[in-house]
Amino acid sequence: MTSIPESIKRQVRQEAGFGCCKCGFPIIQYHHIVEDSQDPKDIMLLCPTHHHEATVGAMLEEEQRSYKANPYNIEKGFVEGKLKVNQKTPVINTGAVQLIGDGHFILIDGEDLLSIEINEGKLEISIKLYDQKDNLVAEIQRNEWISGNPLPWDLESEFQWLRLRRKARDIEPEINAKKSPINLRADMWRHGENFLLTPKELKFMSSSGGSVTLEELCFVNMRLEVDTAKKTFKMAPNPRFDEWGFISEPNVDKRIRKGLEKWEVISCRHELVTIIDRKKYAVRKCSKCGKIDKIWK
Repeated sequence: MTSIPESIKRQVRQEAGFGCCKCGFPIIQYHHIVEDSQDPKDIMLLCPTHHHEATVGAMLEEEQRSYKANPYNIEKGFVEGKLKVNQKTPVINTGAVQLIGDGHFILIDGEDLLSIEINEGKLEISIKLYDQKDNLVAEIQRNEWISGNPLPWDLESEFQWLRLRRKARDIEPEINAKKSPINLRADMWRHGENFLLTPKELKFMSSSGGSVTLEELCFVNMRLEVDTAKKTFKMAPNPRFDEWGFISEPNVDKRIRKGLEKWEVISCRHELVTIIDRKKYAVRKCSKCGKIDKIWK
């Protein structure tokens, strides 16, 4: 099938309210009403379930045109999509641990399994889901369902909430963005390694038998990495920015506030102004975030 230019994809997403034209579900695929057409009027958004319905001929072209002309999200008033969020920086809550910043959060053997970003006020999710036998059962990139048979899945969503549930119930990613922080739960596997994200804890369980439970921490511009060859688990900086850090604080509200303050400094495109100029050194302060640097001459 002919690839769709990004400019056309963007137009189709906007016209559909960033969700399935039939049900509004925010994880989508691009469906050609007219095969290989590059005309936006012949392309629509459908969730994986309804895309399957259309491709096997169970949704006739007349129905497709009707849903295309009257998208669910536009009709319901979700013009900016069901995953519209008000926060500029993702604050992800996985029980007793918070992750602040966008980008990759969980990597196993260099493979990115979970990434969350906020783009133009909308939450974008990238996730690879494997079962315990190491079979890839679903892959999503920036809210687009890339691969995986949708038929074994129950796909549910409301405004700012979604859940992908296999009927076997071995994987249940759920994202609730109705409040800040964004609550995330998932049971993620790769190469026998397991990350369990629940409302109570963030726990890593190794195939070698060891485990790590993280509590009362806020990671800022950091990610969790596993190397099965070296048998290592580590917390590493996200390479998007040079700086990183974590906050240890029992009070969750204070922990998030301090984490956001640290993120503001880390992610700032500094505009430094010299406030002290001595013979041996100068002190510069960022006019945007307040960071102070001492530079020796």
